[in-house]
Amino acid sequence: MMRDLRFYLLVALGLVAFPFALHLIKGYPGLATQILIVGIAAVGFNLLLGYAGLLSYGQAMFYGVGSYVSLLTVSRFFPAHPNFWLALILAVALVTVMASLIGALTVRLYGIYFALLTLAFAQMFFFIVFQWRDLTHGDDGLQGITAPPLPLGFTSIDLTTALPAANLGPLGNLADIHYWYVFAAIVLLLVLVFVRTLTTSQFGEVLRAIRENEERSTFVGFDPARYKLAAFVIAGALTGLSGALKGLYETSTSVETLNIETSGSFVIYTVLGGVHTLLGPLVGTGLVMYLQNVISGVTDSWRLIEGLVFVAIVIFLPGGLLGPLRDRSAARRRLAATVRTAPPSPTAPTASTGGAP
Repeated sequence: MMRDLRFYLLVALGLVAFPFALHLIKGYPGLATQILIVGIAAVGFNLLLGYAGLLSYGQAMFYGVGSYVSLLTVSRFFPAHPNFWLALILAVALVTVMASLIGALTVRLYGIYFALLTLAFAQMFFFIVFQWRDLTHGDDGLQGITAPPLPLGFTSIDLTTALPAANLGPLGNLADIHYWYVFAAIVLLLVLVFVRTLTTSQFGEVLRAIRENEERSTFVGFDPARYKLAAFVIAGALTGLSGALKGLYETSTSVETLNIETSGSFVIYTVLGGVHTLLGPLVGTGLVMYLQNVISGVTDSWRLIEGLVFVAIVIFLPGGLLGPLRDRSAARRRLAATVRTAPPSPTAPTASTGGAP
């Protein structure tokens, strides 16, 4: 329990410091908010890839549909009474239903067949959104849709409002950060608590057993299809949540959110940061988005730099950037388990207080 609380406290402190640390390397608070929002989808995808061992190329359909539904909810479905929470709930609910139906058809497949079928579904949704011009505006997408304030009991907060001004020297100014970052950080922290609880429970243990040897897990008495479907649905719901937040934050979305490049990005984020780690996908997301948004403004060769970074990590850190930390943590747990289960050391015989027999 104390270990979990310490972990969450460190993560919370990291989220507080993140925009200021990003400022030191020429980043900006808006990028910090985007990284946290996209990171939610990457964490969900890692539940699928890292724990269930399922490589999906269809996460873009959940991400894109989530962004479209959230913006359509506040602009077209309920234009007279737009509600921030309603937009999020409808987006996540619809994506969850999508993931349940698609997962029921795909999780019984293995390897490349599973990946290709998820890709096929993603392409199908891409063309549905592209062709449904009356609702989605086709390749123009949805633009300039302002998100309503965030209702909190008897009051509400405009998330575009800046925090109170405070000059922090080289760390920037507190007023550069908007309440959107605070909200995204809280949502991400809750997602991390949920996923960590899930992966350290029996559910997570069964997922890992299925990933390592599905046939043996079946003999033990588990139903792999049910567990993989659950992981698929949870990953889809978290990706839909991320897409909904993305649409409301950026006040726009386009059909490009559903393309194969978006799905591939989640794979890259996870592999770079570290598969089988909770925070690895966040680290990978931050690294790639930093290269795309900051380094690209410095040099036109940023794609070359991105490729070299990717190759270097795959070759020298095949477990991802956080892979060594995961390995050391696993080694400490094995050592602790060995110490607990080791037989007691023999003790020296004590001298008898009585006479010789």
